[in-house]
Amino acid sequence: MLNKRFCFLWMGQSLANLGDVFYVVAVISAVYAATDSAVFTAMVPVLFVAAQAVSGFLAPLVFQRMPLLAVLIMSQGAKTLLLFLAAWLVAGSGAHAQAVLSVLVLVFAIAFLDGWAAPARNALVPRLVERERLLRANGLLAVTDQSVQFAGWAAGGLLVAWLGHADVLWGTSAAYLLATVALIFVHPVSGTERREDDKGLLVGWRAIGRNRRLRLLVAIDVLEGWAGAVWVAAIMLPFVTHVLKKGEAWWGYLNAAYMLGSIAGGAVMLALASRLQDNLPRWVTVGTSASGLVTLLFGASGSPVAALVFSFALGPVFQLQAIAKQTLLQQAAGEADLPVVLSAKGTMDALVFGCSVLAMGAAAEWLGPRWAYFLAAALTGIAALLALRLRRV
Repeated sequence: MLNKRFCFLWMGQSLANLGDVFYVVAVISAVYAATDSAVFTAMVPVLFVAAQAVSGFLAPLVFQRMPLLAVLIMSQGAKTLLLFLAAWLVAGSGAHAQAVLSVLVLVFAIAFLDGWAAPARNALVPRLVERERLLRANGLLAVTDQSVQFAGWAAGGLLVAWLGHADVLWGTSAAYLLATVALIFVHPVSGTERREDDKGLLVGWRAIGRNRRLRLLVAIDVLEGWAGAVWVAAIMLPFVTHVLKKGEAWWGYLNAAYMLGSIAGGAVMLALASRLQDNLPRWVTVGTSASGLVTLLFGASGSPVAALVFSFALGPVFQLQAIAKQTLLQQAAGEADLPVVLSAKGTMDALVFGCSVLAMGAAAEWLGPRWAYFLAAALTGIAALLALRLRRV
């Protein structure tokens, strides 16, 4: 039901996302093997967040000068070259310490390019599919993204152990090359251009400020971003060990249950897209309210089996509101504003993630892991109230 141009975008981006997971696993493993230092290894995700925040802030300057498809091809092509260089460095040095700094610089550069690729992809989707099929397209992308994440993280460690860091990076580079070639078959995509008098670094923020629906959607995302920090390892591991009284393996089980639930939720969205399309704000409210309730029940649970069930249940309800929000945002922003709105939102998401992990980590340390989930449930409840206002706009 979706056209060939969208299918090429979907296939290329799925391959690129799988490459992203493999390369992150390989880099983290290589850095740890070279340094035997948790601090240096932790630098990899920190560099990701920092680079994407900076590139998201600068992205409007790129989108004002280049078509969306050209931005996506340029960023993925450059990432391909950088990945080949990273593979060459790791293969030549044998993952020794002297190559770590160079690899970390390449990680920053690759993540910087990601800050342009993500908003470009999401802004292209409404230009490739009809409005009535937009929810279905977003659902397909979400299901694929979650499936790739689930399979990639499960297989990435095994591939690194079997083939080695360098070979996994070589394979990732080849996958990225194929993903870049797939974009050529999307063909040039036309769209509404921005006015000359409405450009600059802050143009995305101004577009959000002018549009009440966008303001509400971004505010909901900020609250959920703060709440979502409780699902990172720094908070889940203490919850598993101190509250559930289980070993670290259960952290993996809970993550796997959530990912499977997300895939199932996305599949349901695909099946019911035609019914859900007509009243998206309602489903944002339902999904956000249900996410808050499931988070509260997860934090209150003391049973590992109950926590596993709640982890799985969180997947479908989170996907319900996430896909509905993405579709609403694409419809509310308009073609000309959408790329810069998404880049501004990406910058905010990166900053919120970094700050929220520290804040929720402190709450878990001072109040206990269980209270961090209670706080997250309260924040999600406030987001649900904002979603109710969204239905009136």
